[in-house]
Amino acid sequence: MANNRIYYAIQQVALGTGTVPVHGLQSVGLTTNFNLEQVFELGQLSIYQNVENIPEIEVTLNKVLDGYPLAYVLATEGGTSINAGLVASSPDLAGRQNARADMALTIYNDTVTSVGGQTSFSRVSCPGMYVSSVSYTFPVDGNFTEDVTLVGNDKIWTGSATGDSSFDDSDEPVANEGVNRRQHLVMGSGNCVFPTQIPGISADGFNELIGGGSGHNVHFQNVTVSTDLGRESIFELGTLVPYHRFVTFPVEVTSEFEVIATSGDGINATESGYYTGDYSYNGSVSVAGDTSYCDARFNLRDQKIYLETCEGTKIYLGTKNKLSSVNYTGGDTGGGNVTISYSYSNFNDFVVAHSGGVLPAAGPSGNFWAGLSSSGYSAP
Repeated sequence: MANNRIYYAIQQVALGTGTVPVHGLQSVGLTTNFNLEQVFELGQLSIYQNVENIPEIEVTLNKVLDGYPLAYVLATEGGTSINAGLVASSPDLAGRQNARADMALTIYNDTVTSVGGQTSFSRVSCPGMYVSSVSYTFPVDGNFTEDVTLVGNDKIWTGSATGDSSFDDSDEPVANEGVNRRQHLVMGSGNCVFPTQIPGISADGFNELIGGGSGHNVHFQNVTVSTDLGRESIFELGTLVPYHRFVTFPVEVTSEFEVIATSGDGINATESGYYTGDYSYNGSVSVAGDTSYCDARFNLRDQKIYLETCEGTKIYLGTKNKLSSVNYTGGDTGGGNVTISYSYSNFNDFVVAHSGGVLPAAGPSGNFWAGLSSSGYSAP
């Protein structure tokens, strides 16, 4: 008997070889576009042929950060049945760019309360998917979330499968603190590193406690990190399918930090450059003055960004993030607070790993930076 509907409790998504379930998943979307090209001819108005090209498959996933491996990690470290062994060599963009993963969405009977051990109603497999875009959101209200988009060219509906046994009405986050929320972005010395241009952030990039109390110098409201890999296909004569979908480097990586304003945005800007000195991340900066002709004059300086959550997500955006815009809004007569959004961008620096994932450069490891050391990375 067919289902009357499909809802969250009877769906399960797996990545990698199709056997690794994605825990904490909030939504899944599946879009299929059939690319058609029209050919007409002289002598008739009707179409001559509507030529079919290869289909484009897009899968969107949204999950909470809960201690289980990230979808991005699973999709670039789990391998694929049609490309055995092609996994990330290191957790940066270059290392993860060619990794492919199988994605499977399985649908079960609408009369069950969990899918563990159940036989599915139907199943769709999308082999050889590439990661197309990734974003992370750390809001002051709500859960920390990850959004991943996968792209490929194959989608096959098949028969039954058996649900992963861990989904048996007792599955829960593996992080001790549960699903991570605002209190779980790790602040203080030695953890998250923020742009020093934000008023209140220390010279080392830390958001210190106010006088040792519970509040911090900077009152962050929302942090987002995102990148679009902009994949393109390479075709060849003699076959219809692309033999590769490459990342279009350079890839822009953006981050935005929204804060409650306490003293203005603190950003100086002049047409001739407000500062002189060394514009690099570790360089000295002084207020502009008449110096030698060749002295560097600038408004911005490279910034280091590193984010870490209690449940194991670690994101490093390198040391060459530049401020692209500052937005000062709010504080109107309606009684709202002034908020300031600092938007940064870099190119190609996007290192993401998770304590629940596997770092191929060093094998299974619960220590993020230990796993990166052999690839030339060090702790921020």
